[in-house]
Amino acid sequence: MQEQIFDIIESVSGTDEFREDLNMDLFEEGILDSMKAIMLIVELEGTFDISLPPSEMDREDWNTAYKIVERIQEKIDED
Repeated sequence: MQEQIFDIIESVSGTDEFREDLNMDLFEEGILDSMKAIMLIVELEGTFDISLPPSEMDREDWNTAYKIVERIQEKIDED
């Protein structure tokens, strides 16, 4: 699952540089912006058949690849 998420982040962002540091802030480094974040959410929802409501999408909880993996795992475990 983790590799799938990284592949999606890479596909949406157009870069794999985050793989060198899974705690890199994807927004500060310009890897994700608000539009790419929406695209990422749509891809993650479709791939993992989960719902990610905007109200649960605080940037601080989604700003690193590691945090994204954790959050997706939490959502899968909830269902």
